Amino acid sequence: MSVLGLGFSIYLRTVDRWLRLAGDDPAGSQRRVLRRLLNRAQNTWFARRHDFASIRSHADFAQAVPVSDYAGGLGMFQRILAGEPDVAWPGKIKFFAQTSGTTAGQKYIPVTPEMMRSNRRAALAMFASYARWGRGSVGRLWKGQLLFLGGSTNLKQIPGGAMVGDLSAIATRSIRWPLKRHCEPERELALIEEWEEKLARVAESLAFRDVRFVTGMPSWVKLLFDRVCEVRNFQPEGGISRAWPNLQLFVHGGVNFAPYRTAFRKFFTKEHLRRLDFLEVYPASEGFIAIQAEAEKPDMTLLTDNGLFFEFVPLSRWRHKNAPRLTIDQVEPDVPYSVVLSTCAGLWAYDLGDVVRFTSLKPPQVVFAGRNRHFINAFGENIISEQVVSAVAEAADATGAEVAGFSVAPAYPDKTRYTGGHEYVVEFRRLPAAGLEAFADAVDAHLQRLNHDYSVKRRGDLGMTRVQTTPVPAGTFYKWMKRNGKLGGQHKVPVCANDRRYVDDLLASVKDYQPDS
Repeated sequence: MSVLGLGFSIYLRTVDRWLRLAGDDPAGSQRRVLRRLLNRAQNTWFARRHDFASIRSHADFAQAVPVSDYAGGLGMFQRILAGEPDVAWPGKIKFFAQTSGTTAGQKYIPVTPEMMRSNRRAALAMFASYARWGRGSVGRLWKGQLLFLGGSTNLKQIPGGAMVGDLSAIATRSIRWPLKRHCEPERELALIEEWEEKLARVAESLAFRDVRFVTGMPSWVKLLFDRVCEVRNFQPEGGISRAWPNLQLFVHGGVNFAPYRTAFRKFFTKEHLRRLDFLEVYPASEGFIAIQAEAEKPDMTLLTDNGLFFEFVPLSRWRHKNAPRLTIDQVEPDVPYSVVLSTCAGLWAYDLGDVVRFTSLKPPQVVFAGRNRHFINAFGENIISEQVVSAVAEAADATGAEVAGFSVAPAYPDKTRYTGGHEYVVEFRRLPAAGLEAFADAVDAHLQRLNHDYSVKRRGDLGMTRVQTTPVPAGTFYKWMKRNGKLGGQHKVPVCANDRRYVDDLLASVKDYQPDS
């Protein structure tokens, strides 16, 4: 082990103690975080408007500060973006993370020095968690290169003097020697904004290097793996094991990994898979939420002492008047909650748009259950995206299929369909061995086991008919993302929606497609 690796491993023990202490007393950690946030922001415009000085408890906070999303607070965010100081956080905000929004177009999320420190601590916590359960020594990572496959690191100055760009661009500014010499891609490649060119150049640059760590969205990393195999003239089956035999850790987040796992496994030999670790993280532009706690389990530990205060609204009451806002000591296991955040970057009772389920209360552990706007309830079935993802993964395993991408929408009654159902638009990398009908049967059966409302609607085909599977050609989802300007970074296709806007747009470009059986 190198001196850097040894020193880093020793330091991670301190980080691990911090994680364990916060996990042992999550409620206490969260009370202290809220108090620190309120005190830090007490002289801002937002604090005066909402009378922070009178807040003594979470109940006071919930009474004083209503839940809002980016669109709801657009006027305030525009003031901050224009350079006005002391609006919702002390001082003038110098950096903004730009991200796509479904209700307010582009979003510009403030990134303060305190948030940068929070994100650095979260990154260290990720390595500490891995050091605790990883089968290989975390110190060995530093003998090779660490690949961070994010968006362009180019930052653009806007009127008012602030710098705007992808969150990864802001994060890289805090990486210093000696860690910097291990991080890839190099600056010239990291600045590339055109995603296809970036993938090609990164693959060419690293195909013959000793890459030991990769992090990025699964869909984009899979494309990178394909490119690396092309550069090395290797077949994809086992190709990454040949190109990067020391690859030790793949960190992923942003989407549920289950439907992509089969596609990833083909790049590795069985022997390599036995020593390759997969670690899931839950990052957002608004803050780093959670980190996988144990190998082979999807549960992620919430970071309760890292500058983020969490509230949880039962999904069944989301956007209802007077919906309860629960703290971490008030939640229950296996109930879907919308996440509401207050942060050290001046977000207050901010609707993150995400849904989680608790699998453990002490330490607090969650699984990502989708977006609170990504659900299907066209016929009273109350299907959430987590259930859709689980059904697709189950059906792929059961039928020998390999799924590259999918999106689900209601299928409304028409002249040929006497009642409604769901249409699954699926890009298969390998078609189901038993046929598309078997895949649809497996999805339908799994959803009936998962969701009581769905099973009731499906009885006798009276309320809903069985799901419909519509295959699309290879590359359909990639081309759709490219056409809509959403290649790379954190962009992803919605898993499901309560209308047909995404599905109809996808299908419009692939009329009359008939897959080979």
